[in-house]
Amino acid sequence: MNIYQAIWDADQAGSGIRPLLASSSEAGQEEHGYIRVLTRTETLQDPNILFDLALPVHKRTTYDLVQALFDNYALDEQHTELETPEEREEIHDLLTAVVDSPPMLVARQYLEEATGTAISSARWYSTLLEMWFRTFRGGGDPALSGFEHVFVGEQQGPKVQGYHFWYKYYLDDGMVQREGTRSMFPGLADDRIVYLRGQYKDGQEAFPESVTISYKWLAPDYDAKVLRPLTKPTGGFFVGCSVEGLMAIGTVRAHLGARAPKEAVINGARYELKVFRSENNQHIRTFYPIYLGPASEVTPPPGPAPDPVEPGKLRILAALVNPEGDDVGGERVMLANGGGQAVSLEGYVLRDANRNRLPIPDEFGSVPARGAVTVTLPRGSMQLSNKGGEITLLTPSGAVAHRVSYSKAQARREGEMIYF
Repeated sequence: MNIYQAIWDADQAGSGIRPLLASSSEAGQEEHGYIRVLTRTETLQDPNILFDLALPVHKRTTYDLVQALFDNYALDEQHTELETPEEREEIHDLLTAVVDSPPMLVARQYLEEATGTAISSARWYSTLLEMWFRTFRGGGDPALSGFEHVFVGEQQGPKVQGYHFWYKYYLDDGMVQREGTRSMFPGLADDRIVYLRGQYKDGQEAFPESVTISYKWLAPDYDAKVLRPLTKPTGGFFVGCSVEGLMAIGTVRAHLGARAPKEAVINGARYELKVFRSENNQHIRTFYPIYLGPASEVTPPPGPAPDPVEPGKLRILAALVNPEGDDVGGERVMLANGGGQAVSLEGYVLRDANRNRLPIPDEFGSVPARGAVTVTLPRGSMQLSNKGGEITLLTPSGAVAHRVSYSKAQARREGEMIYF
Protein backbone atom coordinates (compact mmCIF):
# COMPACT_ATOMS: atom_id res chain seq x y z
CA MET A 1 0.00 0.00 0.00
CA ASN A 2 1.26 3.50 -0.90
CA ILE A 3 0.14 5.38 2.20
CA TYR A 4 1.79 8.64 1.18
CA GLN A 5 0.07 8.72 -2.20
CA ALA A 6 -3.20 7.91 -0.44
CA ILE A 7 -2.73 10.89 1.88
CA TRP A 8 -1.74 13.14 -1.02
CA ASP A 9 -4.84 12.15 -3.00
CA ALA A 10 -7.10 12.62 0.00
CA ASP A 11 -5.59 16.06 0.53
CA GLN A 12 -6.21 16.99 -3.09
CA ALA A 13 -9.85 16.05 -2.50
CA GLY A 14 -9.77 18.34 0.53
CA SER A 15 -7.79 21.57 0.93
CA GLY A 16 -4.81 20.63 -1.21
CA ILE A 17 -4.40 22.34 -4.58
CA ARG A 18 -2.83 21.08 -7.77
CA PRO A 19 0.77 22.06 -8.59
CA LEU A 20 1.35 22.78 -12.29
CA LEU A 21 4.62 23.28 -14.14
CA ALA A 22 5.05 26.83 -15.42
CA SER A 23 5.69 25.37 -18.87
CA SER A 24 2.39 23.48 -18.83
CA SER A 25 -0.36 24.67 -21.14
CA GLU A 26 -2.99 23.46 -18.70
CA ALA A 27 -5.22 26.31 -17.61
CA GLY A 28 -5.90 24.90 -14.15
CA GLN A 29 -9.28 24.55 -12.50
CA GLU A 30 -10.32 27.54 -10.41
CA GLU A 31 -12.73 25.43 -8.35
CA HIS A 32 -10.04 22.91 -7.38
CA GLY A 33 -7.22 25.44 -7.07
CA TYR A 34 -3.69 25.40 -8.48
CA ILE A 35 -0.21 26.87 -8.09
CA ARG A 36 2.32 27.20 -10.89
CA VAL A 37 5.88 26.04 -10.22
CA LEU A 38 8.92 27.39 -12.07
CA THR A 39 11.81 24.91 -12.08
CA ARG A 40 14.15 25.90 -14.93
CA THR A 41 15.37 29.15 -13.41
CA GLU A 42 19.15 29.26 -13.72
CA THR A 43 19.13 32.00 -16.36
CA LEU A 44 16.37 34.12 -14.80
CA GLN A 45 16.93 37.15 -12.60
CA ASP A 46 15.30 36.84 -9.17
CA PRO A 47 12.43 34.60 -10.33
CA ASN A 48 9.29 33.75 -8.42
CA ILE A 49 9.47 29.97 -8.02
CA LEU A 50 5.79 29.76 -7.01
CA PHE A 51 3.30 32.05 -8.69
CA ASP A 52 -0.19 32.37 -10.17
CA LEU A 53 -1.92 30.90 -7.13
CA ALA A 54 -5.62 30.07 -7.38
CA LEU A 55 -6.86 29.25 -3.88
CA PRO A 56 -10.66 28.79 -3.84
CA VAL A 57 -12.64 30.30 -0.99
CA HIS A 58 -13.91 26.89 0.12
CA LYS A 59 -10.30 25.72 0.66
CA ARG A 60 -8.96 28.81 2.41
CA THR A 61 -9.90 27.92 6.00
CA THR A 62 -6.78 26.06 7.12
CA TYR A 63 -4.47 28.30 5.07
CA ASP A 64 -5.77 31.31 6.97
CA LEU A 65 -5.57 29.48 10.30
CA VAL A 66 -1.97 28.39 9.77
CA GLN A 67 -0.99 31.87 8.60
CA ALA A 68 -2.23 33.25 11.92
CA LEU A 69 0.47 31.20 13.70
CA PHE A 70 3.45 32.45 11.70
CA ASP A 71 4.25 35.42 13.96
CA ASN A 72 3.91 33.43 17.19
CA TYR A 73 7.48 32.18 17.28
CA ALA A 74 10.87 33.65 18.12
CA LEU A 75 13.04 33.68 14.99
CA ASP A 76 16.27 32.60 16.71
CA GLU A 77 16.02 28.95 17.75
CA GLN A 78 18.17 29.73 20.83
CA HIS A 79 15.48 32.02 22.24
CA THR A 80 12.83 30.91 24.71
CA GLU A 81 9.25 30.79 23.39
CA LEU A 82 6.61 32.64 25.41
CA GLU A 83 3.20 31.27 24.42
CA THR A 84 0.24 33.53 25.15
CA PRO A 85 -3.37 32.37 25.69
CA GLU A 86 -4.25 33.88 22.31
CA GLU A 87 -1.51 31.84 20.62
CA ARG A 88 -2.70 28.64 22.32
CA GLU A 89 -6.18 29.39 21.02
CA GLU A 90 -4.81 29.78 17.49
CA ILE A 91 -3.17 26.35 17.73
CA HIS A 92 -6.44 24.90 19.01
CA ASP A 93 -8.37 26.46 16.14
CA LEU A 94 -5.99 24.98 13.57
CA LEU A 95 -5.99 21.50 15.11
CA THR A 96 -9.77 21.49 15.42
CA ALA A 97 -10.05 22.34 11.72
CA VAL A 98 -7.61 19.66 10.51
CA VAL A 99 -8.12 16.75 12.92
CA ASP A 100 -10.93 15.10 10.92
CA SER A 101 -9.92 16.33 7.45
CA PRO A 102 -9.62 13.79 4.58
CA PRO A 103 -5.80 13.35 4.71
CA MET A 104 -5.92 13.04 8.50
CA LEU A 105 -8.62 10.35 8.26
CA VAL A 106 -6.36 8.33 5.96
CA ALA A 107 -3.36 8.79 8.26
CA ARG A 108 -5.36 7.93 11.35
CA GLN A 109 -6.81 4.74 9.93
CA TYR A 110 -3.37 3.66 8.70
CA LEU A 111 -1.96 4.11 12.20
CA GLU A 112 -4.92 2.29 13.74
CA GLU A 113 -4.23 -0.74 11.58
CA ALA A 114 -0.44 -0.51 12.01
CA THR A 115 -0.61 -0.31 15.80
CA GLY A 116 -3.76 -2.33 16.42
CA THR A 117 -5.30 0.44 18.53
CA ALA A 118 -8.41 2.54 18.14
CA ILE A 119 -7.69 6.25 17.71
CA SER A 120 -10.55 8.60 18.49
CA SER A 121 -10.72 12.14 17.18
CA ALA A 122 -9.76 13.45 20.63
CA ARG A 123 -6.77 11.10 20.85
CA TRP A 124 -5.66 12.08 17.36
CA TYR A 125 -5.87 15.76 18.34
CA SER A 126 -3.58 15.01 21.30
CA THR A 127 -1.15 13.13 19.07
CA LEU A 128 -0.87 16.05 16.67
CA LEU A 129 -0.49 18.52 19.52
CA GLU A 130 2.27 16.45 21.13
CA MET A 131 4.22 15.66 17.98
CA TRP A 132 4.06 19.07 16.30
CA PHE A 133 3.45 21.78 18.90
CA ARG A 134 4.89 20.73 22.26
CA THR A 135 8.21 22.47 22.83
CA PHE A 136 11.31 20.56 23.89
CA ARG A 137 14.99 21.18 24.53
CA GLY A 138 17.60 20.01 22.07
CA GLY A 139 21.24 20.81 21.28
CA GLY A 140 21.27 23.62 23.82
CA ASP A 141 18.17 25.26 22.36
CA PRO A 142 15.48 25.76 25.02
CA ALA A 143 12.15 25.61 23.15
CA LEU A 144 12.04 23.79 19.82
CA SER A 145 8.93 22.51 18.04
CA GLY A 146 8.31 20.61 14.84
CA PHE A 147 5.64 23.02 13.69
CA GLU A 148 7.89 26.06 13.97
CA HIS A 149 10.80 24.33 12.26
CA VAL A 150 8.84 22.83 9.36
CA PHE A 151 6.07 25.37 8.73
CA VAL A 152 7.59 28.67 9.87
CA GLY A 153 11.38 28.42 9.64
CA GLU A 154 13.90 29.61 12.20
CA GLN A 155 17.36 31.12 12.49
CA GLN A 156 20.64 29.41 13.31
CA GLY A 157 23.35 32.02 12.97
CA PRO A 158 23.26 33.33 9.36
CA LYS A 159 21.28 30.35 8.06
CA VAL A 160 17.64 29.35 7.72
CA GLN A 161 16.69 26.17 9.51
CA GLY A 162 13.63 24.22 8.41
CA TYR A 163 11.15 26.29 6.35
CA HIS A 164 9.54 23.40 4.44
CA PHE A 165 6.00 24.70 3.81
CA TRP A 166 5.35 25.93 0.28
CA TYR A 167 2.55 28.33 1.25
CA LYS A 168 4.76 30.17 3.76
CA TYR A 169 7.43 30.47 1.05
CA TYR A 170 4.82 31.78 -1.40
CA LEU A 171 3.64 34.43 1.08
CA ASP A 172 7.16 35.61 1.85
CA ASP A 173 8.05 35.61 -1.84
CA GLY A 174 5.21 37.81 -2.97
CA MET A 175 3.21 39.52 -0.26
CA VAL A 176 3.28 40.70 3.35
CA GLN A 177 2.88 38.00 5.93
CA ARG A 178 -0.10 39.30 7.92
CA GLU A 179 -2.17 42.42 8.36
CA GLY A 180 -0.22 44.78 10.60
CA THR A 181 3.22 43.50 9.58
CA ARG A 182 3.99 46.72 7.72
CA SER A 183 3.32 48.83 10.80
CA MET A 184 5.70 46.67 12.82
CA PHE A 185 8.40 46.84 10.14
CA PRO A 186 8.17 50.22 8.32
CA GLY A 187 9.38 49.97 4.75
CA LEU A 188 8.98 46.20 4.63
CA ALA A 189 9.03 44.96 1.04
CA ASP A 190 6.43 42.50 -0.16
CA ASP A 191 9.08 40.28 -1.76
CA ARG A 192 11.33 38.93 1.00
CA ILE A 193 12.75 35.91 -0.85
CA VAL A 194 15.72 36.18 -3.22
CA TYR A 195 16.16 33.06 -5.32
CA LEU A 196 19.80 32.02 -5.81
CA ARG A 197 19.80 28.81 -7.83
CA GLY A 198 17.98 25.54 -8.47
CA GLN A 199 19.35 22.34 -6.95
CA TYR A 200 17.60 19.93 -9.30
CA LYS A 201 18.85 16.58 -10.54
CA ASP A 202 17.62 13.32 -12.04
CA GLY A 203 14.61 14.89 -13.72
CA GLN A 204 13.05 16.72 -10.77
CA GLU A 205 12.18 19.60 -13.11
CA ALA A 206 9.40 17.43 -14.56
CA PHE A 207 7.57 17.09 -11.23
CA PRO A 208 5.86 20.22 -9.88
CA GLU A 209 5.03 18.47 -6.58
CA SER A 210 8.41 19.46 -5.10
CA VAL A 211 11.26 21.96 -5.44
CA THR A 212 14.89 21.99 -4.28
CA ILE A 213 16.51 25.43 -4.33
CA SER A 214 18.92 27.89 -2.70
CA TYR A 215 17.63 31.27 -1.57
CA LYS A 216 17.97 34.23 0.78
CA TRP A 217 15.18 35.18 3.17
CA LEU A 218 14.71 38.59 4.76
CA ALA A 219 13.19 37.19 7.92
CA PRO A 220 11.12 39.29 10.35
CA ASP A 221 12.17 38.92 13.98
CA TYR A 222 8.91 39.78 15.75
CA ASP A 223 10.50 39.90 19.21
CA ALA A 224 13.31 42.30 18.30
CA LYS A 225 11.23 44.01 15.57
CA VAL A 226 14.08 43.85 13.07
CA LEU A 227 14.63 42.10 9.75
CA ARG A 228 17.41 39.53 9.52
CA PRO A 229 18.99 38.44 6.21
CA LEU A 230 19.34 34.64 6.29
CA THR A 231 20.50 32.10 3.69
CA LYS A 232 19.24 28.63 2.85
CA PRO A 233 22.00 26.84 0.86
CA THR A 234 19.69 23.94 0.01
CA GLY A 235 15.98 23.85 0.80
CA GLY A 236 13.29 21.45 -0.33
CA PHE A 237 9.55 21.18 0.13
CA PHE A 238 6.42 19.67 -1.34
CA VAL A 239 4.17 22.01 -3.32
CA GLY A 240 0.37 22.01 -3.33
CA CYS A 241 -0.36 20.13 -0.12
CA SER A 242 -2.30 21.87 2.64
CA VAL A 243 -1.10 22.19 6.21
CA GLU A 244 -3.18 19.13 7.14
CA GLY A 245 -1.81 17.15 4.19
CA LEU A 246 1.81 17.86 5.09
CA MET A 247 1.17 17.19 8.79
CA ALA A 248 -0.57 13.90 7.94
CA ILE A 249 2.38 12.66 5.85
CA GLY A 250 4.86 13.78 8.49
CA THR A 251 2.91 12.23 11.36
CA VAL A 252 2.72 8.83 9.66
CA ARG A 253 6.42 8.95 8.78
CA ALA A 254 7.51 10.03 12.28
CA HIS A 255 5.19 7.76 14.29
CA LEU A 256 7.35 5.04 15.81
CA GLY A 257 4.53 2.52 16.12
CA ALA A 258 3.59 2.77 12.44
CA ARG A 259 6.99 1.76 11.07
CA ALA A 260 5.92 3.53 7.88
CA PRO A 261 8.18 3.43 4.79
CA LYS A 262 11.06 5.89 4.65
CA GLU A 263 10.48 6.41 0.95
CA ALA A 264 7.40 7.65 -0.85
CA VAL A 265 6.20 7.57 -4.43
CA ILE A 266 3.93 10.52 -5.15
CA ASN A 267 2.58 11.23 -8.63
CA GLY A 268 5.39 9.31 -10.32
CA ALA A 269 8.36 10.62 -8.33
CA ARG A 270 10.32 8.96 -5.52
CA TYR A 271 11.24 10.80 -2.33
CA GLU A 272 13.15 10.01 0.81
CA LEU A 273 11.11 11.38 3.69
CA LYS A 274 13.67 12.65 6.18
CA VAL A 275 12.52 12.90 9.76
CA PHE A 276 14.34 13.78 12.97
CA ARG A 277 12.76 13.53 16.41
CA SER A 278 13.42 14.92 19.84
CA GLU A 279 15.69 12.94 22.13
CA ASN A 280 12.71 11.24 23.80
CA ASN A 281 11.17 10.44 20.38
CA GLN A 282 7.88 12.12 21.33
CA HIS A 283 8.17 15.21 19.14
CA ILE A 284 9.06 15.97 15.54
CA ARG A 285 12.21 18.04 15.17
CA THR A 286 12.08 18.29 11.37
CA PHE A 287 10.49 16.62 8.37
CA TYR A 288 11.13 17.22 4.66
CA PRO A 289 11.32 15.37 1.31
CA ILE A 290 14.46 14.62 -0.69
CA TYR A 291 13.80 13.92 -4.36
CA LEU A 292 15.36 10.61 -5.49
CA GLY A 293 14.24 10.31 -9.12
CA PRO A 294 11.29 9.18 -11.20
CA ALA A 295 9.44 6.04 -10.19
CA SER A 296 9.27 3.05 -12.52
CA GLU A 297 6.99 3.57 -15.46
CA VAL A 298 3.68 1.74 -15.24
CA THR A 299 2.18 0.45 -18.48
CA PRO A 300 -1.58 1.03 -18.58
CA PRO A 301 -3.69 -2.08 -19.16
CA PRO A 302 -4.97 -2.72 -22.71
CA GLY A 303 -8.57 -1.98 -23.57
CA PRO A 304 -10.84 0.92 -24.41
CA ALA A 305 -10.23 4.31 -22.82
CA PRO A 306 -12.22 4.77 -19.61
CA ASP A 307 -15.04 7.25 -19.30
CA PRO A 308 -13.82 10.78 -18.49
CA VAL A 309 -13.91 11.78 -14.85
CA GLU A 310 -16.14 14.69 -13.86
CA PRO A 311 -14.45 16.96 -11.26
CA GLY A 312 -16.19 16.98 -7.91
CA LYS A 313 -15.70 16.96 -4.16
CA LEU A 314 -16.61 13.31 -3.49
CA ARG A 315 -13.97 10.63 -3.97
CA ILE A 316 -13.30 7.00 -3.09
CA LEU A 317 -10.87 7.11 -0.18
CA ALA A 318 -10.41 3.42 0.67
CA ALA A 319 -11.95 -0.02 0.35
CA LEU A 320 -12.00 -3.28 2.30
CA VAL A 321 -11.76 -5.71 -0.60
CA ASN A 322 -10.86 -8.88 1.28
CA PRO A 323 -12.54 -8.91 4.71
CA GLU A 324 -11.83 -11.62 7.25
CA GLY A 325 -14.15 -14.58 6.75
CA ASP A 326 -16.85 -14.48 4.09
CA ASP A 327 -16.37 -11.61 1.62
CA VAL A 328 -20.08 -11.39 0.81
CA GLY A 329 -21.66 -8.71 2.95
CA GLY A 330 -18.33 -7.74 4.50
CA GLU A 331 -16.78 -5.61 1.76
CA ARG A 332 -16.78 -1.85 2.34
CA VAL A 333 -16.03 1.33 0.41
CA MET A 334 -15.12 4.60 2.16
CA LEU A 335 -16.17 7.86 0.51
CA ALA A 336 -14.63 11.23 1.43
CA ASN A 337 -15.89 14.75 0.91
CA GLY A 338 -13.12 17.31 0.39
CA GLY A 339 -15.48 20.28 0.15
CA GLY A 340 -16.54 22.83 2.68
CA GLN A 341 -20.21 21.75 2.66
CA ALA A 342 -21.97 18.43 3.16
CA VAL A 343 -22.77 16.53 -0.04
CA SER A 344 -25.92 14.43 -0.33
CA LEU A 345 -25.39 10.86 -1.54
CA GLU A 346 -28.87 10.70 -3.06
CA GLY A 347 -28.60 9.31 -6.58
CA TYR A 348 -24.90 8.35 -6.31
CA VAL A 349 -23.97 4.84 -7.48
CA LEU A 350 -20.99 2.55 -6.84
CA ARG A 351 -19.91 0.22 -9.67
CA ASP A 352 -17.44 -2.66 -9.82
CA ALA A 353 -15.16 -3.77 -12.67
CA ASN A 354 -17.95 -5.95 -14.14
CA ARG A 355 -20.29 -2.94 -14.12
CA ASN A 356 -22.47 -4.34 -11.33
CA ARG A 357 -24.06 -1.35 -9.62
CA LEU A 358 -25.04 -0.38 -6.09
CA PRO A 359 -27.22 2.71 -5.67
CA ILE A 360 -26.02 4.09 -2.35
CA PRO A 361 -28.81 3.44 0.19
CA ASP A 362 -30.76 6.39 1.58
CA GLU A 363 -29.63 5.54 5.12
CA PHE A 364 -26.22 7.09 4.42
CA GLY A 365 -27.76 10.52 3.83
CA SER A 366 -24.83 12.81 3.11
CA VAL A 367 -21.06 13.05 3.60
CA PRO A 368 -20.19 15.88 6.00
CA ALA A 369 -17.80 18.65 4.97
CA ARG A 370 -14.22 17.32 5.00
CA GLY A 371 -15.55 14.04 6.38
CA ALA A 372 -16.10 10.48 5.26
CA VAL A 373 -18.67 7.67 5.36
CA THR A 374 -18.22 3.94 4.90
CA VAL A 375 -20.67 2.03 2.69
CA THR A 376 -21.06 -1.72 3.32
CA LEU A 377 -21.73 -3.66 0.13
CA PRO A 378 -24.79 -5.88 0.68
CA ARG A 379 -25.12 -9.38 -0.70
CA GLY A 380 -26.22 -9.47 -4.33
CA SER A 381 -25.06 -5.97 -5.24
CA MET A 382 -21.53 -5.32 -6.54
CA GLN A 383 -18.48 -7.44 -5.78
CA LEU A 384 -14.84 -6.53 -5.21
CA SER A 385 -12.72 -9.29 -6.71
CA ASN A 386 -9.71 -10.52 -4.78
CA LYS A 387 -7.88 -10.88 -8.10
CA GLY A 388 -7.70 -7.13 -8.61
CA GLY A 389 -10.36 -4.80 -9.85
CA GLU A 390 -11.85 -1.35 -10.18
CA ILE A 391 -14.32 0.76 -8.19
CA THR A 392 -16.20 3.65 -9.76
CA LEU A 393 -18.36 6.31 -8.13
CA LEU A 394 -21.07 7.66 -10.42
CA THR A 395 -22.89 10.95 -9.96
CA PRO A 396 -26.72 11.13 -10.04
CA SER A 397 -26.44 12.11 -13.72
CA GLY A 398 -24.39 8.97 -14.49
CA ALA A 399 -21.03 10.75 -14.93
CA VAL A 400 -17.88 9.33 -13.34
CA ALA A 401 -17.13 11.21 -10.10
CA HIS A 402 -14.08 9.11 -9.19
CA ARG A 403 -12.47 5.86 -10.26
CA VAL A 404 -9.82 3.76 -8.52
CA SER A 405 -8.19 0.40 -9.15
CA TYR A 406 -6.35 -2.14 -7.02
CA SER A 407 -4.08 -5.09 -7.72
CA LYS A 408 -4.25 -8.76 -6.82
CA ALA A 409 -1.33 -8.25 -4.46
CA GLN A 410 -3.18 -5.49 -2.61
CA ALA A 411 -6.32 -7.61 -2.33
CA ARG A 412 -4.37 -10.56 -0.95
CA ARG A 413 -4.03 -8.92 2.49
CA GLU A 414 -7.07 -10.17 4.40
CA GLY A 415 -8.85 -7.71 6.64
CA GLU A 416 -6.82 -4.65 5.51
CA MET A 417 -8.20 -1.49 4.00
CA ILE A 418 -6.70 -0.41 0.67
CA TYR A 419 -6.20 3.36 0.42
CA PHE A 420 -6.32 5.18 -2.89
